[in-house]
Amino acid sequence: MRLIKSLALGLLCSTIALAGLSGCEKNRDEMRPDMDKVSGKEAGLQSRDLREMTDRMAPELLQIPEIVNNPTKVVVVMKPISNKTTSLRGQDLTIYVARLKALLNGKARDRMAFVEERETLQRLQNQELNGGGDPFEDASRRGVQPTQRLQPQYVLWGEFMDLASANSSYYLCTFKLTNLKTGEEVWTGMYEVKTLNP
Repeated sequence: MRLIKSLALGLLCSTIALAGLSGCEKNRDEMRPDMDKVSGKEAGLQSRDLREMTDRMAPELLQIPEIVNNPTKVVVVMKPISNKTTSLRGQDLTIYVARLKALLNGKARDRMAFVEERETLQRLQNQELNGGGDPFEDASRRGVQPTQRLQPQYVLWGEFMDLASANSSYYLCTFKLTNLKTGEEVWTGMYEVKTLNP
């Protein structure tokens, strides 16, 4: 009889504990809030800004004459964001470049080709191709042609700035496509937003 009471009590306690813990769990909607909803608890640029900015800039860039009228693929190298903000100082803004590149790659593979930055490519080649050194230097010593990297015609990069006050911050985010031979800035996409400080 004691054994049955002990088992029943243990089962009851376990049930109560599980019920209490399940009440603490957050549902999927709480764990995955709407990406396009602005949170008043967060300061600065938010996921909605990232999505609006890149969703707007990708189609704009694909409409410029340098891409539309080019008979071959335009070869582009992407560079990191130049972070000139005071409120986001030190933050890694690579996500903006990555999302824009992914959108362009998905919509314009027939018109644009992206190449890795030279340093990144050399590091990857050193890791994956038998730990060799610089393929261009090694090839010149042996008198053979190095593995050819597509030469970029344009560089796509961004610059973020802000103007902060006690109650709000204004952000100006630009992406630029620059001709590497001439230095001409052939396209600039701009996104601006003002946020309230929490």
